[in-house]
Amino acid sequence: MILLLPLCTGSRFRRRSRDACEPPGSVSGWARMKFLPPLFVLLGLLAGCSTVNTLTAPKVDLAKYRRVFVESRLNDNNGIDQRIANELNRRGYTASSGPLTLMPEDTEIVVTYDARWEWDFRQYLIELRIGVRPAQNFTVLASGRYFHPGLTSKTPDAMVQELLAPLFPRR
Repeated sequence: MILLLPLCTGSRFRRRSRDACEPPGSVSGWARMKFLPPLFVLLGLLAGCSTVNTLTAPKVDLAKYRRVFVESRLNDNNGIDQRIANELNRRGYTASSGPLTLMPEDTEIVVTYDARWEWDFRQYLIELRIGVRPAQNFTVLASGRYFHPGLTSKTPDAMVQELLAPLFPRR
């Protein structure tokens, strides 16, 4: 194996180490490396960022409703509907979940959701969208979105809790 090393010739270059020659005024390798640890720390802090966006229609107060029904999704194998209903019950609402055909007659509002799961050596919830509408029609009263990309993940229960907190105040 032939190893080629740069040769420092002439007065234009000065020798900084055994194998490297750099022109005068250039930044050495160690000076460039000083910026790498803070960069990795910054990237580590950004890796677990999450966003919660909620929107409520003007003059709508979801706290005045008591009976909530969470519509189950046929493709949901992770029980997000039950998690949402449990969190609403914990917040003081009377909530149940299931297909629309099993919705109780005294239901005031319906919560719909869409959960996006990803797989990266394990399955985790990356995005959860929620819509709130009256039981009688399809007018949107409120909506919310929780998006959590990154290396670290939260439990689905924690994501449901953080998304419902701004929409449904405790009773």
